[in-house]
Amino acid sequence: MVGKKINGYEVVDFIGKGSFGTVYKCKKDNSVYAMKVFAMDYVAAEFAKNSDNRVTREIEALKKVKSKYVSSYIDDGTFTDNGWEYIYVIMDFVDGQDLERIMKTRSFSIDEALNIFDQILNGIESIHLQKLIHRDLKPANIYMMDNNDIKILDFGLSKLIDYTSITNTGDQLGTPLYMSPEQISDSKNVDYRSDYYALGVMLFKLLTGKSPYGEVNSREELYYKIKMESPISIRLFIPTIENNIDNLLVALLQKENYKRPNTIDDIRQYMHNINETPTSIFKAFEPTHYVRLWNEKTVLEEYYNDGYSINNVVFPINHQDRQKKLLQFIKAHQINTIIDPATIRLAYDTYADVKGLVALSYAPNDMSRLELEDLRDYEKKKEYVKKVVDEQRKHEVNNIVAPFHMSNNSNLNTIKMDTNENWFSLDVKLLEETRTYLNSIDFKGNLIGGFCIKSDILTNKSEREYFLNVLSGLNCDMYWIYVDCIDEDSNAAQLYNYATALLDLQQSTNKPVIAGRIGAFGLALLAFGLYAFESGTSRFESFYEDLYKEATDSYNMYVRYYIPELLTNVAIERKNPIKIMQLLQSKIGADITCHCPYCEGVDPKLLIRDGLTKKHFLYRRNEEIQRLRNMQTKNERINFITERIDNAINYYKHLKPIFKEDDYKFLKTWKEVIGKLQKRG
Repeated sequence: MVGKKINGYEVVDFIGKGSFGTVYKCKKDNSVYAMKVFAMDYVAAEFAKNSDNRVTREIEALKKVKSKYVSSYIDDGTFTDNGWEYIYVIMDFVDGQDLERIMKTRSFSIDEALNIFDQILNGIESIHLQKLIHRDLKPANIYMMDNNDIKILDFGLSKLIDYTSITNTGDQLGTPLYMSPEQISDSKNVDYRSDYYALGVMLFKLLTGKSPYGEVNSREELYYKIKMESPISIRLFIPTIENNIDNLLVALLQKENYKRPNTIDDIRQYMHNINETPTSIFKAFEPTHYVRLWNEKTVLEEYYNDGYSINNVVFPINHQDRQKKLLQFIKAHQINTIIDPATIRLAYDTYADVKGLVALSYAPNDMSRLELEDLRDYEKKKEYVKKVVDEQRKHEVNNIVAPFHMSNNSNLNTIKMDTNENWFSLDVKLLEETRTYLNSIDFKGNLIGGFCIKSDILTNKSEREYFLNVLSGLNCDMYWIYVDCIDEDSNAAQLYNYATALLDLQQSTNKPVIAGRIGAFGLALLAFGLYAFESGTSRFESFYEDLYKEATDSYNMYVRYYIPELLTNVAIERKNPIKIMQLLQSKIGADITCHCPYCEGVDPKLLIRDGLTKKHFLYRRNEEIQRLRNMQTKNERINFITERIDNAINYYKHLKPIFKEDDYKFLKTWKEVIGKLQKRG
């Protein structure tokens, strides 16, 4: 290749060869450049799709990376040599020496090491802003020039080609010492936080000249230590290191990526705030509740006329034609609204029996249910996303929900799959395409990532960590999580892992998390710091897949009346409300009788009128939320919820034979789970 002219570039020297291809020094118009050359075979499948393929998109992103700390894109093209077709990318030529060689002959002071690290951070930030991941970040790819400035090399297209070529083999990509645990275990599902892990190893080595895993005798031993063993403490080498730098290394070298810093700014905050870790998005704790609406127009009108209001609503889009006046009311009163796109329901054939669903522009037009195969093609994904987003935008909302579906659709109890796409992985891709589309139309509101999984998945440690690792790296502003099935029959393991998953997701991302369709247990989640939970007005208190296997709700012979003292909605037979009369006329009837503006002085048998039960629910739920908001500390909130549970158990004991012990077993489970959550910290 040396001596050849390629589209005006004269190849003058060989620089190096990697698994992706070869790097040459070249000249054009008296300027010197670096030329990366790749065999077209690597990316033929991508190019065969259309002009909007991953390689083309990667090159376009590469062009936009502008940083004094990164080798710059100059040009790209293709050429043929000896019958073989090649693609090349021209980058500026960096005249310096790589950090790997430099560290073999000299050591750095703490200030020097942090200065180098800060420059690397700036460069990596500019790469990540273009949705590029380096994937092989190491000192050998960091060049230092005579003025001590650094430049990051060997990123972008070369990593895409490497990554594309290994998706069917599972081979690891990266230099062993700097590889993250997920690169070793699951090389197809790495994101920008694998670069953060490599930054942690580099910082450790810049400061100490040593590996955070000590001496190893084989690659297998190193892999084991990276995946299973805690790194060596920096204080073994530098006992007086500032605590914020020690904390930063611990955070960057976490085994699970969701436990690492989530942004470059988070890393900088560790660096510049001694003894402080990144602050939460919730500087002032303000828990909230989303009301899932059905046909509550009259209820809301009367509730607002009485001088009350609500903060947030969820409106299912399949009701948009039947409930136009309800939508007008929501808009007129500027209630924060999430439009549920109802995409979950399209994967079940019963959607065809619901007029509002069939009318959606993105519903299957042949009355068959939506299947994975329908969205295999990239163009179909983009079309689906556009239709789902545009349907929501018709209502001028500030929140857009990416299309989401039941993760397993009854087939499997796993989301972590090696080769085949599943509903979970599809939803991840659809969310990213939603962000791309929203950027293209300059949407300024929030993108909400909705996800549905089975509760049993979260009780499996590896599945739960995979769930958190994937979701915490997504480019959305909020999360909305449905779990099948969390209700009063859930056991302690299901509730505990459900709670920890949602709380960990929020803590690791500093983004609000909403728990979808859950009852009074949502109050406990708020006490521990979750942003919000959703439920209907005395209905829609749990989410389960069977909801979508039936075409319509059958007539409900029961109405549900919320009794806060019992922390539940009590089912009362519409035609025979004897149960509520028994409750309010019992020994503790005076304690559980409601004195809200809607129930005060009302004959017990009239309390089950639909409008009254809903306004009563809204009033009492808002009352509970406000009490939590007025509490200053998490411990105060937890103690409040725990005390309410204890009181409720005591009330139930005095309500025999109306209730049996099994009827309030859920409260004992909640108390057990809350205790475990407290110990967890």
